Amino acid sequence: MMEILFDNAATIATIFFFLAFCYIIYSVFKKGTNKKFDKYSKIPLQDNDR
Repeated sequence: MMEILFDNAATIATIFFFLAFCYIIYSVFKKGTNKKFDKYSKIPLQDNDR
């Protein structure tokens, strides 16, 4: 079992990182994230005196 895993490690890693990349692209471009990212972009400009 471990031999099969080690022999195919590069393929498994490529598939894993491709799926992670697809998830990131999906989460950025899905509907409704524009408001969230607009709000996040204004965080450095807020003046909070704590």
